[in-house]
Amino acid sequence: MNEYLVEQYLPGVTARQVDDASARLAAAASELAADGVEVRYISSTFIPEEESCFCRFEARDTYAVRRACERAGVELARVVEARDFPSRREEG
Repeated sequence: MNEYLVEQYLPGVTARQVDDASARLAAAASELAADGVEVRYISSTFIPEEESCFCRFEARDTYAVRRACERAGVELARVVEARDFPSRREEG
């Protein structure tokens, strides 16, 4: 599976509303996975000052991510493939 980032623009939305939407995304992804669709919700990052939110998924393709968002009732601006680079500790 690949990682995908969902970008949303959310003017006037509260952190509570994002938290509720995140729970719906997690449930929708779990339901789809139970039906054999390769998708997993990872997390959301809300940036109130920018009125935007970025949601991370693992999925076979963007179609699976879009299906999860649609099932959760979450509008999105776009879905893009992403890569995560965890920090490395210097040994020495």
